[in-house]
Amino acid sequence: MKKPIFISRFLFMLLLISLTIPTTAQEKGLESIQAEDMKFHLKFLSADEFRGRNTPSLELKIASRYIALMAEHIGLQPLMPDGSYYQPIPLEVTKVSEAKTHIRLTGSLSDRTYYFPQAFGVRGRYLAPGSASGEVVFLGLGIHAPELGWDDYEDKDLKGKIAVILDVQLPENHVLKPQENHRLFRVRNRLARQKGAEAVLNVIDIERENKFIQKGLYFDNPERCRLKDTETVYPSTPSSALNQIEIRHETAAALLGISQAELRSMYDKIKQGTQPVSINLEKNHLDIDIAFSIRSGHTYNVVGYLEGTDPILKNEFVLFGSHHDGIGMREDIIFNGADDNISGVVAMFELAEAMQIERPRRSVIFVWHTGEEKGLYGASYFVAHSPVPVKSMSAELNMDMLCRNDPNSIYLIGSNKLSSELDAAIQAMNDRYTHLNLDYKYEDPSHPDRFFFRSDQYPYIRYGVPGVWFFCGTTEDYHRGTDTAEKADYQKMVKVTKLVYLTAMAIGNQDQILKLDLHPEITTRGEHNTKINWRKALETRNR
Repeated sequence: MKKPIFISRFLFMLLLISLTIPTTAQEKGLESIQAEDMKFHLKFLSADEFRGRNTPSLELKIASRYIALMAEHIGLQPLMPDGSYYQPIPLEVTKVSEAKTHIRLTGSLSDRTYYFPQAFGVRGRYLAPGSASGEVVFLGLGIHAPELGWDDYEDKDLKGKIAVILDVQLPENHVLKPQENHRLFRVRNRLARQKGAEAVLNVIDIERENKFIQKGLYFDNPERCRLKDTETVYPSTPSSALNQIEIRHETAAALLGISQAELRSMYDKIKQGTQPVSINLEKNHLDIDIAFSIRSGHTYNVVGYLEGTDPILKNEFVLFGSHHDGIGMREDIIFNGADDNISGVVAMFELAEAMQIERPRRSVIFVWHTGEEKGLYGASYFVAHSPVPVKSMSAELNMDMLCRNDPNSIYLIGSNKLSSELDAAIQAMNDRYTHLNLDYKYEDPSHPDRFFFRSDQYPYIRYGVPGVWFFCGTTEDYHRGTDTAEKADYQKMVKVTKLVYLTAMAIGNQDQILKLDLHPEITTRGEHNTKINWRKALETRNR
């Protein structure tokens, strides 16, 4: 089976190389992709005034408006049935009800009620209300790793209890510090619930507590959302708010029956690599009630269209995608999201301008997706409610984080999953023109970071549309307030954008739509493919 696919891919690459020597117009298209143009738009859309473009938010709507105006200015046509550039996406929007949310502590030494958002907060994407009651159990860091010499669960009975866990950084040389052990921290709350805890309270770290005190901050109460009445990549079933509670130091000290000085002493010991000792807790009992208010709302994909030159092939499509939402703010920190993902947004402006100079035979659709950070909402909604038939989509080229790390390298995720011709087109164009190192490190769905499932190419692949994510990789600024415009490598953005442009022209000009030849269960495009257990199928195929 492998030999025919290899021969087919080899012949296809030769065909691409022989047929895609840039014309004068294509050369002008390539030349039109300029760093200065990208810089202007990236600095604007990632500015503090956009407050991180959370979904939903007024700032995200303003960003959508700006993108739509740019699409119109460049010359893209509206594609939606109402003649606009906007695809509205219905949301169910929730916020914590401050009047109905509290923690009550009762015990031999104390009887007090703590209120949201002053004393505690609730984090997470989309949460369900909840109530819990139980005695307090202290878990230290909440790490269960006896093979590494650290077990906070030893001799602990969590059934029916409220677990308290400290958020604190270990020293750099600690055995739990390496990257492969980060998962132990990511699963702490879930593990405690699995072992019987009714709720989990995370005590914020000292640095954050100090900032709260100095700046007079409270916990945020952002609007959270989920798609309404739409099947999505990630189930919209809310997770329990009882897994996601954060508490201040005054509250934590009272719950544990110790002083704040004793609490800080525990932090100091952990920072030195010492496991905290158990606390002889008073019989303190907690009653937790978390409630939400709910409203309907909308967010918007922005969609533009460029008609192909062939009277027949113009009814087939190459799609460009990026997401223009971000993760908003946390307390007083703005997560600007310059790399993630205004870099992809502005690359699409350059692609639209380049393709005005010479259009491919197929039509091109530009989708600036919304709600990617919430769970690929925009891409999921577009492919499920597309204004053109899914069966006519040749490929989806997704640009999400383009401007950091090695200036001569880019990760490809998904290009080799459905169509050998997609990956061959990218390789042929890169070998001939852009000469980037094409890195497939993260393409395996079973990779621990599971990047394959984490960006907007994935909903298209679920529908049987060949898709690829052009990805520069994460940095220390990923999902932090330090992902800002001044750190962008605009020359790298130009190189990657040129590769995407050449790939789209190659796919857009070939005689046939990309064939589906890499997955035995996927032979046609369409919604029927969503019934496949993609995670299992792809992980099995890659073993």
